[in-house]
Amino acid sequence: MKTQIHPKFDSKPGVDRADAILRSCVHCGFCTSGCPTYQLLGDENDSPRGRIYLINDLLETGEIKSAHITHLDRCLTCRNCETNCPSGVAYTDLLDIAKGLIETESARPVWARIGRQMLQRTLKWRVVMTAGFALLKVVPLRLVHRLALPRIVKSFRPIKEKKAQGSAQVILLGGCVQKAATPQVNRAAEALLAAAGIKVTHIKREACCGALSYHLGQHSSGRSDMRKLMTQIEQSAPHDTPIVSTASGCGVTLKSLAKHFAENDPDRQRALRLAERVVDISEVLTTTTLKVAPLRIALHRPCTLSHGQGLGEDLAQWLQAIGLTIVDLGIHPACCGSAGTYSVLQPEMANQLKSVMLSALTAGNPAVIVTANIGCQLHLSSGSDVPVRHWLEVVWQQVSAARAGVSTDANLNL
Repeated sequence: MKTQIHPKFDSKPGVDRADAILRSCVHCGFCTSGCPTYQLLGDENDSPRGRIYLINDLLETGEIKSAHITHLDRCLTCRNCETNCPSGVAYTDLLDIAKGLIETESARPVWARIGRQMLQRTLKWRVVMTAGFALLKVVPLRLVHRLALPRIVKSFRPIKEKKAQGSAQVILLGGCVQKAATPQVNRAAEALLAAAGIKVTHIKREACCGALSYHLGQHSSGRSDMRKLMTQIEQSAPHDTPIVSTASGCGVTLKSLAKHFAENDPDRQRALRLAERVVDISEVLTTTTLKVAPLRIALHRPCTLSHGQGLGEDLAQWLQAIGLTIVDLGIHPACCGSAGTYSVLQPEMANQLKSVMLSALTAGNPAVIVTANIGCQLHLSSGSDVPVRHWLEVVWQQVSAARAGVSTDANLNL
């Protein structure tokens, strides 16, 4: 694609990068076949190729129109298009640059800007989040569904932690929402790491990874969070200690941390060094052997795990190898509709995608649906009669069941 950037944007951060990405697109259309929003709406503007044309128009005209905002906001950033693209177009980077321009140019209505700022701050305010999710646990289920709020599924068995016996050590990230909504997932992670002989270091008052703000177009705020977390990690353990993420959304952000900093930013080298140490917890545990009680599960592969990190199939193979039965989904739907704050900002689209995903996940009558990302877990839980849990929690509880000699089957009420 030939481009001629408007002088208005000449000095804007990331525009040179956007220009290079636009020129790499050959408009073949392979990206459209796996795009969830295009599949639902059938509108070229709601496909990756269409959005690339819109971003090109934005950069060439120097005008940010309502159509630009509408169609770019509808993108889930699921990265399925990047998986399908034969030219290697860095679509997610391009979209982030465009969203940053929309925010810095204050192109949204005032009420929309205020709402997005409130959402961003609330989700990072751990005290409020913890109190809110604690309240949800005692609210009657009917009311939870009526309010379209996430259903929190309680564990069927308390998780017992044990101390690691080995000398290996990792920094275990708790995550913003996960630490507040499903703290048992982090306890399960620590217990499984301990069983593998790996000691865990935690970060006190852990900062956000920056994904929340950055993908909302608030790049300065996102980078500020990233810098704070980098400093905390550097102060918490030796510089060669692996950094383990249990939420695939946080993990994919941290693995690509350096790209969020300009070439001349002094923190870029710090980000490069830190990103090299980040691993998803599945990369650690899939090298271990565990004995679990059998259970039929449906495996939801979050976009950030499969397309973002390329780990969905590895996790599936390991879960089967240790003794869990994964029901066949046929073709795994592209995205569940959670996508960070998407389910809040685009609820109609998100709920349609959720229905498609849950139909596929429940068709094989699993005892539980397992996923690898907190946002997906909460979003799917809000519409599912089958419990939706993080795979870490399910694996640890099946390990505990196997040790206790407890028999489990497809009818187990989790």
